[in-house]
Amino acid sequence: MTESKALASKQVILVGWIGTLLIRVVVPAWIIFGALQKALGGTPKSLPRSILDAGSTFGINDHFLLLASLVSIEFFFVAFMLFSPKFAKLSGIVMLGTFLLVLSVEMFGYGNFESCGCFGEKSLSPMAMFAIDFSLLLGILLIKPRPSNGALSKGNRSLLLVIAFTVIAGFFTFNSVLNQKTTDVMLPASWYPKDISTWVGKDIHSIDLFSWVKEWPHDISNGKQYVIFYSLTCDHCEALLWEYFEFQTIPTTLVAIPQSTDGFNYDGAFENPCMDCDTTELLIGTDWIIGTPLLVAIDNGIVKCATENENYEAPACLVH
Repeated sequence: MTESKALASKQVILVGWIGTLLIRVVVPAWIIFGALQKALGGTPKSLPRSILDAGSTFGINDHFLLLASLVSIEFFFVAFMLFSPKFAKLSGIVMLGTFLLVLSVEMFGYGNFESCGCFGEKSLSPMAMFAIDFSLLLGILLIKPRPSNGALSKGNRSLLLVIAFTVIAGFFTFNSVLNQKTTDVMLPASWYPKDISTWVGKDIHSIDLFSWVKEWPHDISNGKQYVIFYSLTCDHCEALLWEYFEFQTIPTTLVAIPQSTDGFNYDGAFENPCMDCDTTELLIGTDWIIGTPLLVAIDNGIVKCATENENYEAPACLVH
């Protein structure tokens, strides 16, 4: 009986250590990795579209400020996980629960199953991130960490460390992100199409995006035309062009989107199959957050159809 109790005691201790490592090491390391990638990348492209829309709803139209603020909040909760045993578990639950909520909205509200931006511009799919976050949340809910009687729990040390970590991480984040922001008064620092369905029926000259094109190679207000905003490394853009524009019959203009505020990166650029398409590009200096390909069908300068992330297998705007 004594041996049985001793074995049970050892199992409880082992489980307690697993719970402690999970909430004090694994989960904060997971969140820190993602937060660092977003801070160092410094681009609002890493924010899910649902977050950008939520920011606009609350009047936060500075996407760089929004990114820096949200990443700093992540570091704030990480500070409690690292230095406050009393609030570590609650902080982990709040953070992982929030991530799961955002991922759910992205997938089932916005139909985004490609990338969540959780690790900056290059990230795992929302489904993969959901599975990982859910597993971690389940772990900290079910596995009770061992009581902490360490030096960090005594007096005001825990609070002071939380404050110090938050201030340092916040300064680093705002400095990294806001340094990427351009100050060209002629262009927005970042831009994304909030609701392109409202473009239908409008003259293209009343739409801001068309005024930020470097130079139109011909009169796009004359007759039926297509305008395709695309990325040089976009697989879906390449597939759309090969499928429908290798021998196009309607005048088409391809507008290349700079990958960053510094300009274009031609590494990995696909070979354009549309030899008869005119080409131009958006102005450099803005962080363009556009789902590509963005296809716009025009008739005498009036938008007839516009869609982001045009599906090359069943395109919505190829209205001949």
